[in-house]
Amino acid sequence: MSTPTPETNLQLIEDLRFDADQIWVLLAGFLVFWMHAGFAMLEAGSVRQKNTINILFKNIGTVCIGAITYFTVGFAFAYGTQRGKNKFIGTGDYGLSESQNGNKHNWFFQYAFAATASTILSGAIAGRAKLEAYFCACAIITAFIYPVVSHWVWAPEGWLSAFADPEDRIGYKTDEKTCGFIDYAGSAVVHMTGGIIGLIGAIFVGPRIGKFENPDAFKGHNYALIAIGVLILWFGWFGFNCGSTLAFDGNVASKVAVTTVLSPASACITGIVIQRAMGKYWDVANALNTVLAGLVSITAGCSVVADWHAIFIGMIGAMVYMSVSKTMIYFRVDDPVDAIAVHGGCGIWGTLAVGIFAEANEIKNAYDCPNAEGNGTGLQFGIQLAGILAIIGFVGACSIVMFLFIKLTIGLRVGAEEEELGLDESEHGHKAYSQGAFNQDRDTEKGKEIGKHGSNVELKQTSTVNLTKAAV
Repeated sequence: MSTPTPETNLQLIEDLRFDADQIWVLLAGFLVFWMHAGFAMLEAGSVRQKNTINILFKNIGTVCIGAITYFTVGFAFAYGTQRGKNKFIGTGDYGLSESQNGNKHNWFFQYAFAATASTILSGAIAGRAKLEAYFCACAIITAFIYPVVSHWVWAPEGWLSAFADPEDRIGYKTDEKTCGFIDYAGSAVVHMTGGIIGLIGAIFVGPRIGKFENPDAFKGHNYALIAIGVLILWFGWFGFNCGSTLAFDGNVASKVAVTTVLSPASACITGIVIQRAMGKYWDVANALNTVLAGLVSITAGCSVVADWHAIFIGMIGAMVYMSVSKTMIYFRVDDPVDAIAVHGGCGIWGTLAVGIFAEANEIKNAYDCPNAEGNGTGLQFGIQLAGILAIIGFVGACSIVMFLFIKLTIGLRVGAEEEELGLDESEHGHKAYSQGAFNQDRDTEKGKEIGKHGSNVELKQTSTVNLTKAAV
């Protein structure tokens, strides 16, 4: 056995570090993949019970369709190996044909992100969109729309990228110290993109029949599922944000874990206080959605803002979510899971928050930008705003074309009779719950009857039962 030399020891250390980086990214990717279980639970609980199977089917379809499309072309459009100066779209490495095994952990991590961007749409158009229409949209999103946006922001060649050479970064001509567009884990790339697609989709498909005439009948049918879904998502978000180090970097990952706790916590408390001050009851749906609002709000700046700033970002995120949610209702845009407000509204806010709260020292730790100025000037805010407008313009235009194409070919929406029956029966041939289970629609009608005739109807029924029991 040969005696180790300093050179061989250094090589061994380098190999171990490379392996550690791969394992770290894979573990984070597993958590992000697990988030799809959270989305499935959240969306299943938020829709009417007669559409439960349908929304679960869309969620499983998302991860399967997204895997094939992102493998064949999506990853190439985002991070293709044929390096050049194409700032709009990547190329090369289709089907991972040019990737060695040592790079495939990156594909897995980025695939989990791409599927997340698509599943946001499934909730926004739930309860009335055709299954095949959603699957078609999912394929386009994961094959083209999301990869292009991620190329802009995260590929070294992207025109917005903070990973580009200094002279190629946006804002360089204004200030050579620019760090480019900062979106550490995807407030804009993933969440705002999904939110904008969800908004356009909800407008194209239209509201559910009777949604704005009788809104109480359209509330989520299972708050236990919603709560479980949100907690799974929060857990998975640590992979989403901490894993975006893309390396075994304990210092940055530890810092990100702190901000990923503080922002949703403060958002939830803020939402509870505001809602309780404005209403009569404690609203669990609002509390759970404000947790998600805080998570989306901190995703862009999780590594570059001071820990205590995360508290303020979450507080404002809760207010943004509640305001956008009310705005959607005012304009009669039907979004069963509030995906547009949570992901779109808070995605915009979280991206802008980087330009307000980012600190130079934190940017230097998280990015290769030794001359970072953070929020010391207005340049970073201007760059963040420019990136937001560009992404909204591109995603909005692509979404309009996509939904027009689907509408004119296979159609976007099920028929009125199918919608009234429920997508579970009309598209899947059976119900999610047995005959003896809780029936949301039956109980809604019972509530209307009691409202018309007073509570005496229910009291008489109860009295009859009690007298019968007494006689026995």
